[in-house]
Amino acid sequence: MWSQPLLNHAQTFAVNVHPGELHFNSAHFITFDNSCENLHGHNFHLRIQAYGDNNEDAFVIDFVQLNRLAAEICSGLHDKVLLPGKSDEVAIKKSGGQLEVSSYDKVFSLPAGNCLILPVANTTAEMIAWYIMESLLPKLEACAALTHVKTLEVAVEEADHQWGICRRVIHSGGD
Repeated sequence: MWSQPLLNHAQTFAVNVHPGELHFNSAHFITFDNSCENLHGHNFHLRIQAYGDNNEDAFVIDFVQLNRLAAEICSGLHDKVLLPGKSDEVAIKKSGGQLEVSSYDKVFSLPAGNCLILPVANTTAEMIAWYIMESLLPKLEACAALTHVKTLEVAVEEADHQWGICRRVIHSGGD
């Protein structure tokens, strides 16, 4: 008969939640090489991995809780135009219920309620992953879900097999 494996610090366990409920459809553009892409949309998919030690119940983090909190964040991004709020290359001005967004040779007039201004310099998949990480961590901390998590990784799939990833060390090995 199998017994509970001995848990020691030489082992790391992981929990992985990914596409299913964790997706959102959003539009964005990125700036690069002194130019601005056309506004376009994606069916973004999210994957979250938590690495760490097992707790007394033999899990790193509760799948259900992690999935629920991540789905809340995805819901806030869904059907939005994602705009970079910290870009030197993009100007955003509000006029009534509209946002006028300009960058290089492009000018977009968008309903403000359909937009989400992110605290990033560019709305790349990597920075969207960072934004989701920054949004997720306080939610996980508030429900004491990070106790056994050493590293958390958020990955955003923009197109098939193209992921932007943000990885954060939560607790170092010495904790």
